Amino acid sequence: MDKSLANQLDNYIYKLQEASRRLKGSRSANFLRAETSSRAIARGSAREFLAHCALISLFRRNIGPISEPSCVALIAVPSHWRLEDVNEAAKTIFRDDKIRLYKHPTSRRRGSWDIDPMELLASGKLIVFFHEGSPVHEDFELAATMRDRLKLCDNRHLRALGRLRGCGDISEYHAALISTQPSARMDAIFRIGQPAQRAAMRLAEERPTSSEVKQLDVSKGFGEASVWAQELKTDIQEWRDGKLPWSEVDKGCLLYGPPGTGKTRFAAALAAECEMHLEATSVAQWQSSKDGHLGDMLKSMYKSFAAAREQAPCLLFLDEFDSIGDRAKFPSRHADYSTQVINGLLECIDGIEGREGVIVVGACNFPEKIDPALIRSGRLEKHVYFSMPDANARAEILAFHLPSLGKDPALKEIASRLPGKSGADLERLAREARRIARREHRSVTVDDIRSKIAPLPALNFDHLLQIATHEAGHALVAHMLNVGRVERVEIFDNIVTFSTDFEAHGITVLEHPKRPFWTRWEMMKMITYHLGGAAAEEVFFKDTSTMASGSEDSDFAKATSLAVRMVTEYGFGSSRYYLPGSVDVNSPLDLWRDQRLEAEVNEILQQQYDRAFDMLSGLETSLVQFAVKLAEMKTLQGNDLKMLWPGTDISDGKKARKC
Repeated sequence: MDKSLANQLDNYIYKLQEASRRLKGSRSANFLRAETSSRAIARGSAREFLAHCALISLFRRNIGPISEPSCVALIAVPSHWRLEDVNEAAKTIFRDDKIRLYKHPTSRRRGSWDIDPMELLASGKLIVFFHEGSPVHEDFELAATMRDRLKLCDNRHLRALGRLRGCGDISEYHAALISTQPSARMDAIFRIGQPAQRAAMRLAEERPTSSEVKQLDVSKGFGEASVWAQELKTDIQEWRDGKLPWSEVDKGCLLYGPPGTGKTRFAAALAAECEMHLEATSVAQWQSSKDGHLGDMLKSMYKSFAAAREQAPCLLFLDEFDSIGDRAKFPSRHADYSTQVINGLLECIDGIEGREGVIVVGACNFPEKIDPALIRSGRLEKHVYFSMPDANARAEILAFHLPSLGKDPALKEIASRLPGKSGADLERLAREARRIARREHRSVTVDDIRSKIAPLPALNFDHLLQIATHEAGHALVAHMLNVGRVERVEIFDNIVTFSTDFEAHGITVLEHPKRPFWTRWEMMKMITYHLGGAAAEEVFFKDTSTMASGSEDSDFAKATSLAVRMVTEYGFGSSRYYLPGSVDVNSPLDLWRDQRLEAEVNEILQQQYDRAFDMLSGLETSLVQFAVKLAEMKTLQGNDLKMLWPGTDISDGKKARKC
């Protein structure tokens, strides 16, 4: 069987040779002479055999131009195949002919090509191999007499390779699966004497299924992202139907927010919802390509975009997108490398060849770290914030992971008592509940979920009074300085009342007035408001607690961030300079490194803390009344609030007049 197939392939090549010899004079095709048998090539290298077969097919299609005395052929090689493998196969075919072979680089260096096209084009015949989707030197484009795409891993070639290497036959489905693999894996798939079908089945197991992500409903539970998903789905379908030009479809989107909020899962579900291929990668994957040199990283980047264009319509998902950085903030020792990376990415996104059918979606935690050029209109133009899920969204996430409990009302109750939990946290909780049920050989129950949730500590009146004092401080400062209208003040005892929005012991809800701009005094008042809770504790208890600090969303964190922006962005410090983003407020080291900035920020914070302390000391009676009432009622709003503002006579609820 092997000998018969080998003879057929050799006969096929011989016929090509005969056809070429019939061409007149110099238009010969002697380069198609293959003295090495196909069997020998297949036994030597699976990659070379597949490249050899693909090249022979390509030359057959282009036998006229390739036989001319002068020929410049541009041959696009799929991005998942190494140019070296194709080049080696071409050497075997052209070993007796004066034909120049050239592997085109995938990127420019320092904005220019490291190529001498004049020296290469001096050859009578030149074949240039380049990765599909990568740019080609302009001189080669001008001089080209033929251009074609190398069609590697044809099913017939794969099945022939399996027989010649003693790997048995493979189905068309598995042949199609193998054809998507990089050339480096072919020798592992077609090991001599080992069944290729077995390797193909393992590849099928590795391939992620889309059934799970298709079940995730992107139309609800993701806020603004859900609205955009529905708009994109409609636009993609109209583009498919020829009713909408690609220029009218959003080019890209940036998903940003805290870790674990479901950005990656949303992107995968969006691709499934829009019936688009998903090509997922990250800046870290590009960086880890080979040795991580600039050329390696750019090559990996170009491959990702080329693969997305090949699979269009495709959603190209770039995870951890903020690691790409900002050209204006790179350290000098890394500036050249990182700038070239961003320039390469801009070229991919805005490439002259276009990217019709490709939606680029980036995901990150810190959008302020991204070069502005990457997220402007026409690039990743849509920006969608992924917040921590609210109570309803948490219930939907739990129901998604535990569908058998989806209609159980207790699931919503549990979800409402898990503030601050991300989608990843809830997925882990569901997984642990399923593990309990699996080990006991039964279906999962709501009690399995409850057993994995640590109960919140019940708070006694003394604890509630300190929390109430803290919130009373915020409310009184907001009211007296007219920071905003206080709508509601609430505390949680974890017995009857629970926080459902975020992890907190209490909240003060304000309705802020709409402002066309901010003044220095308005910003100072906001800082005073943030520090009012801690100041109230010191006034009443002569001590403070951790309620005002300890997290990125704490009172002190908000006050510090605003003070830094006042100094570096708004010119409200001792100098009028404008340095936006010069300090990463999430990195204390940046603040402490600049001693002048540290001193200015500290002065602002101390002044406004003293202002809050002095104000609340003068209103200590009102502070005590407010705190005691809040500790008793747990929630204050409407008329209950109005009667507690300073200057109001509690007995009749009327505002006292000044004489």
